[in-house]
Amino acid sequence: MPPRVVSVSVLENAANLRTSGEQRVPDGLYEHVLESASNLVILDTPHGDDVLSNFRQMAQRRGHSVYAWNPDLGLASLREHGITVAGSKRLPDALRFVLQSSHFGVYVFPSDKREFTPQIIALLRQIARGKDGGDKRVVVMGQGIEINSPLDRMATLVVHKHGPSERFRLRDGRWIRG
Repeated sequence: MPPRVVSVSVLENAANLRTSGEQRVPDGLYEHVLESASNLVILDTPHGDDVLSNFRQMAQRRGHSVYAWNPDLGLASLREHGITVAGSKRLPDALRFVLQSSHFGVYVFPSDKREFTPQIIALLRQIARGKDGGDKRVVVMGQGIEINSPLDRMATLVVHKHGPSERFRLRDGRWIRG
């Protein structure tokens, strides 16, 4: 039987955050990540670049260690430009570094379905099973993320939607969306 695939956008236990207009990053998103009950946070967002810029600001203002991974540089510090983790260009190597690190850090990884091999899923499960809370947070970020069971139960899921609310509300005697 193939593993059950769950779309993050329909999970009931997901934290839903909404923005509209010029605001592209939900207020308190970084704090939401830090206060997560799990070491693994799945962030479904339409504005990944804006979220990374916001995390860079938080790292610089607070002095936190925040890293973003990409295949060209590996894990690169968002706080200090030009600092990378040696030997982290391959995704499995970067995730192993996170597992072995005993220091506080927020590590942001883009969600790429081609990268979610069984080896990557196993490493993400190990990260999610880490100490309750703990010193690190791994954020898998993208849009329309689909994750397999049991990661959907082990991770904190955050769904960020941008645009007017889909609910109706009464305004000037008329029902409108938003």
